[in-house]
Amino acid sequence: MFDKTGCPENARCRPGQRIWRALTPEGSTPAPRARESYVSAEEADRAANRLCWIALSCAVTTIAMFLLQGLLQPEVAAAQKRPLVQLTALFLVLDSVALIVMRASRRVSNEIILRWGLLFEVVGAFSLAIFEYTLPFDPAQPVRGISWVALWISVCTLLIPAAPLRSLATALGAAAMGPLAYYLDSSLYRYAALPANRLTVLFFPNFLMAGWSFLLSRTLYRLQVDINKSQDMGSYHLEALLGSGGMGEVWRAQHRMLAREAAIKLIRPEILISRTGREASVLRRRFEQEARFTASLRSPHTVELYDFGMADDGSFFYAMELLEGIDLESLVTRFGPQPPSRVIFLLRQVCDSLAEAHSVGLVHRDIKPTNLFICKLGLHYDFVKVLDFGLVKRALSDGQTQMTMEGTTTGTPAYMPPEIALGSPDVDGRADLYSLGCVAYFLLTGALVFDEKNPMSVALAHVQQEPVPVSQRSEQPIPASLERIVMACLNKKPENRPKSAVELSALLAEAGAGGAWTEHDAERWWQINLPDRATASVLAAAAASPTHTL
Repeated sequence: MFDKTGCPENARCRPGQRIWRALTPEGSTPAPRARESYVSAEEADRAANRLCWIALSCAVTTIAMFLLQGLLQPEVAAAQKRPLVQLTALFLVLDSVALIVMRASRRVSNEIILRWGLLFEVVGAFSLAIFEYTLPFDPAQPVRGISWVALWISVCTLLIPAAPLRSLATALGAAAMGPLAYYLDSSLYRYAALPANRLTVLFFPNFLMAGWSFLLSRTLYRLQVDINKSQDMGSYHLEALLGSGGMGEVWRAQHRMLAREAAIKLIRPEILISRTGREASVLRRRFEQEARFTASLRSPHTVELYDFGMADDGSFFYAMELLEGIDLESLVTRFGPQPPSRVIFLLRQVCDSLAEAHSVGLVHRDIKPTNLFICKLGLHYDFVKVLDFGLVKRALSDGQTQMTMEGTTTGTPAYMPPEIALGSPDVDGRADLYSLGCVAYFLLTGALVFDEKNPMSVALAHVQQEPVPVSQRSEQPIPASLERIVMACLNKKPENRPKSAVELSALLAEAGAGGAWTEHDAERWWQINLPDRATASVLAAAAASPTHTL
């Protein structure tokens, strides 16, 4: 399983893979939203499915009606042969097919599919209007009843979730297709123009329904907000969806009795149902394992887990601490490479967490900057928390089976040890030290150890290529002792790396003896760069990692 961190053109996790809300002081770029916050992950997924069924029915109905009317209604058959009618029908069918293909590929987010659905609403209205007005009106006869466009607008409003103003704008665009189609048909085929009162009666229902669409959307919006706010997980009340990924969702939550904020990670039953039996079993067991192993660790530098359980709707969830701070990838992205003394200060705290995990036979296997979070904790600044133990592995005893999906490799290519890239079953704590060496390289240089074009090439580079020394890629002076430690961590052979996280921490302490980063330095940096604000909290949970297969 891979994420896209190995891509040099965009060496950052995608929003759907990184579950956090970035601090955004003036002048910075806010993190993009994964989707509109009032639409839950399962509702967005269901809406995308509904939209595809609408698209399929439109395509099939359009083709069937062309064939049927061509046989049974000669006057309509003649109209069907007109180029404008054929082109609009073809465009509607192609638009429907495009929606179905995007959904089937699973490579396009639900947000994009739903926004495409709004375009589909306008295209469908234009196609209906062109066909309705392709036959001339008899000025002596009354209007033929309410247009199919009005019905189309109402159906799309109910089935395609959108913000009220966006839904209104789309509905008005769909309603405007009536006058446009009438003008095109009457101009091309030189029909006698209808009087103004007839045109008003003809088009008014469409625009009336567009107005109703705003009220419907606003009502649905409020209902969805109420649903989101009413969800409870054990003793925690869900307040805001902060992100989602392949393994579930992460929410900001409040404990109902203690008034304590927490981050809730959950895996919905719909996610398990959508997987094969083997995959669903692995995901469920991996989720339970993550909660169990995280709760078993007591290092202050490991994210703290509060609760674990199953909700009434069948969702598995666990609650962990909500932190104020920033992950190390965001730190380098926003503030550039870090001074060696600070890098040593941060890495030693990571070593504290890893040392405890390794002492009980646990290997994290996904150490990377987005899983390392620096925060303000009480009176302490630059306090490191290690996140996301979803890929943790315990040394297997006789009779145990490996908990992986067939044909996959776990980890992140840009920080992947050679032994994991090769699929070796003999992986121990020194694999985490290799990944930590990659993190140190990134903190000091602002660059990945290997800049290759795709994840496969990055993984192969970790196996085959020797890294360029840190000092040759850094614009700041790097102490020779620190460079030796980082390059030792990046050795291809585990036996040539530091023997343990405890030993690595001791080596880093010796390398930083000449100019240590102090608590005072950390506090001053935070006061200058991330001043305290009541709203400046970031979710310490990069745990809903999607699954990618090499």
